[in-house]
Amino acid sequence: MTTPSSRLLSIGEFAAATQLSQKALRIYDEQRLLPPARIDTMTGYRYYSSDQVPLGRLVRTLREMNLSLTDIASVVAAKEGRGAEMVLAELVQEIENRYAREKRAYHAALVLLRRPTVANAPEIVERSLPEMTVAVRPFVANRYDFVEKFRTEAHAMHELLTQAGLVAAGEASCALIDPLSDDEGRLEVIVPVATPTRIPQGVTLRQLPSASCAAIGTTVRHAHVSELAGAVDALFDWFDRRGYHASEAPLVSIGTDAAGLHTQIVWAFEQATPAR
Repeated sequence: MTTPSSRLLSIGEFAAATQLSQKALRIYDEQRLLPPARIDTMTGYRYYSSDQVPLGRLVRTLREMNLSLTDIASVVAAKEGRGAEMVLAELVQEIENRYAREKRAYHAALVLLRRPTVANAPEIVERSLPEMTVAVRPFVANRYDFVEKFRTEAHAMHELLTQAGLVAAGEASCALIDPLSDDEGRLEVIVPVATPTRIPQGVTLRQLPSASCAAIGTTVRHAHVSELAGAVDALFDWFDRRGYHASEAPLVSIGTDAAGLHTQIVWAFEQATPAR
């Protein structure tokens, strides 16, 4: 005789007990996420054990979080190894990051729709950069770990320069070889150095020519620094209005205080060649 705790439920009863539709239950069966305890070979009817009700309710709740079936399956699989809470916490963090990213994009879209006037744009100043020798260290990062990775790489660069007997002649900056995005992109730590009498091993040096540059400063409160994209946009628009061509990659320097991250972006430009 079947005990009440393990009796079989028809798909209709199981749907009522878990508040999952029969259509959803058939999909979860096909995905092997929530297979029935027994299928009648004659009728094809699905029957579920009452012991599966908690799992069904968990699946329903995870779906209400808008998790994908793949993510739900990872939580369910981890449940057997007592690691489900950790997996779920990681998924929630991804949801929160996505929400924050979408909210920032929403506000950025509002700014673009409202078409701010040039007068309201951040101040951009022209400056001249002298010819200089720089030490270069490549690395990769995305918009979220950019600040942390840049600082780590800049610290490693300064240690390398000390070991090589080179003297830094300025603060470290980061060349945005690739734009900062959700995906990892190529970046470079750039540190001006006093021109050495010999080229030391283990250090990559590059000679930068003198250049005209435009500079813009901004303060951001979050380490993902997605707000930098707006500053780079402003510089490019400034070039465009004057008929300049951007050259090289934008250089970003970063400082921190109680107000947040103070950044400065310097971008070299050259006069456009008149069309013939």
